[in-house]
Amino acid sequence: MLKLTRRPKHFRLNMWLPAVLLASAWQAQAVQWTLTSAGPPTWTYTLTFDPEDNCNLFVSPTTITVSGLTGVTAAGAPTSSDFPPGPLDTNNRAFTPSVLNSGTKVVWSNPTCGTGNFPVAKHVFGFTITAPTGLNGTVSFATTGMARDTGSPNSLDISGSVAGPAAFRTTSVQTAPAASSLTLVLISISLAAVGAWQMKQRMHGRLMPPD
Repeated sequence: MLKLTRRPKHFRLNMWLPAVLLASAWQAQAVQWTLTSAGPPTWTYTLTFDPEDNCNLFVSPTTITVSGLTGVTAAGAPTSSDFPPGPLDTNNRAFTPSVLNSGTKVVWSNPTCGTGNFPVAKHVFGFTITAPTGLNGTVSFATTGMARDTGSPNSLDISGSVAGPAAFRTTSVQTAPAASSLTLVLISISLAAVGAWQMKQRMHGRLMPPD
C-alpha cells in the first residue's frame, strides 16, 4: 500500500518564493525622476529608464511635469545621456521645457522619445529648473507616456515628490544699530552738564534768559 506524505508548509512557501521575487523585480523596473543637485539658483534632475522601459508607445508626446514651484525664471533641456551616440541619444534628449503659470510649473515634452528596450538602465541627464529667488523645498512631479512594449498603456507613469524651489527666499532689512547703554549714559551726562553751565551763567548775569 502506497503511503502519501504531506509536504510541510515551509516547502510550499519556498516553491512560491522565486515567483514572488521575480514579480517584485519586474514591478521595480520603472522610470525614475531624481534630483542631481539642488539650488538656488538652479536645480538639476536625471531621468532613469530601467531595463525594458520605453516611451511614446501609446501616448505622445511623453511629458514630465514639475509643479508647486516658486519663482522659476527658466528651465533647461537635458544636456547628455548614456544612450549610444546617434538617433537614440538625440531623440531621448529632445525634451523641450516650458515654464508655465507664472513660474509655478515646468513641463518637458518629447515627441521623439524611444529607448530601444535596453536590458540595462539608461539615463538622461541635465534637466534644469532655475529660480534665483527660490528656497529649496518639496515639489511634485508626474509623467505621461511611459510604458513597455507589452503590458497596459502608460503602465510606467510615475508621480511623487522631489526637492525643488518651493518658496521665496526672504531678504533681511538692514536697520540702524541701536544705541548702546553706555552711549545713552554719556548723552545724558552731556545734556545735564550743558544745562548746569547755562544755569550758572544766568545766575551771574552772563547769559540772557530766553524769550
